[in-house]
Amino acid sequence: MPQSPYRLALDLSCLAPQPLSGVGYYTHHLFEAFFRTHPDVAAAIFSSAAQACPAVLRDLRRASGRGVHLRFPTRARLALWTRLNGPAIHWFTGPADIVHGCFHALPPSRRAKRIVTVFDLSAQRREGTHRPEDSRLDRQVLAHAVRGADAFIAISASCKADLVELYGVPPERVFIVHGGVDYSLFATPVDADVRDAALRKFDLGGAPYWIHLGTLEPRKNLPRLLEAYAAVRAEGGSVPLLVLAGKAGWMYEPVHAAIERLGLRTHVRITGYLERSEAIALLQAAAGCVYPSLYEGFGLPVLEAMAAGTPVLTSNVSSLPEVAGDTALLVDPESVDGIAEGLRGLIAIAQAPGPVCERARDRARTFTWESSAQALAAAYEAVLTGAGAP
Repeated sequence: MPQSPYRLALDLSCLAPQPLSGVGYYTHHLFEAFFRTHPDVAAAIFSSAAQACPAVLRDLRRASGRGVHLRFPTRARLALWTRLNGPAIHWFTGPADIVHGCFHALPPSRRAKRIVTVFDLSAQRREGTHRPEDSRLDRQVLAHAVRGADAFIAISASCKADLVELYGVPPERVFIVHGGVDYSLFATPVDADVRDAALRKFDLGGAPYWIHLGTLEPRKNLPRLLEAYAAVRAEGGSVPLLVLAGKAGWMYEPVHAAIERLGLRTHVRITGYLERSEAIALLQAAAGCVYPSLYEGFGLPVLEAMAAGTPVLTSNVSSLPEVAGDTALLVDPESVDGIAEGLRGLIAIAQAPGPVCERARDRARTFTWESSAQALAAAYEAVLTGAGAP
């Protein structure tokens, strides 16, 4: 058995960029649950970024007991770590039994066991869905991690399979730690005033709508979604509005171009980044969540919609069937006709959503951050004792 309490050095630099993305939400909630359920583990948090230390990092540092944040550019740090393999993270955190890079990058260490979390391999699986310079950097960072890590955390079985296939990592070195959801936060109806204010803010009134939650970027497959949406609207009948909720990412311009070309300006609402309370309110009030992404390492919006009791349309690729199971409409994300057929399915579900939504809620209840934290602790202990992943 490992020494208890063992000592962790955590690179949580991925929490520095604000507002939080999916990577940030996963990491924040996972370690919040881990520190709460494993108070005997001694952890020190390292982070570096060009910006100041944000509140979420300061909160986790208080929970863990130790931490340091450096005002140092991320790309410069990654260059030092991958090319020079230094400076050792122990210079900032003190001694550790395990060093954990929580987003793709392997922190330098000559004594501790080294672990890296991998969120997705979309840069490798889906060329053109990231900036070329970001794809190159991600490949370099992961290649360095593969050469030096003792073990990996994958956020889904799909992500693990990609890591094994594309990088040749032995499966016994890859531990799965799923994402989770705060079920009560999404399942408990929001205050009516908060809900009504969000609906008014985005000009939704009493009209039904479908919602997409996520950054406007190529990987989210929004031009095809808009093509399918226009096709369904052209058939006549009552079709909900479409809400695209999320910040503008890289190459978001084709989304606006598709809206104009397809004559959808009056039928589509683009909200920009939503505060958490607004996102939950709009998700609960939606007639459906549409998420036909080309690739996801996990897909937190799908799980959150399931917890909210909102019918889901999502893709039949990568991790998304792993999350949704048989509770969602699964479509081929590269087929406009397939997405359109899924949208027609959402219209049909609206007539009797109860059974589907209850199955989805039951499944969402099984993805807790506490169980994720327990899986992470089991991975730490396995690495310390030399055991392989199940």
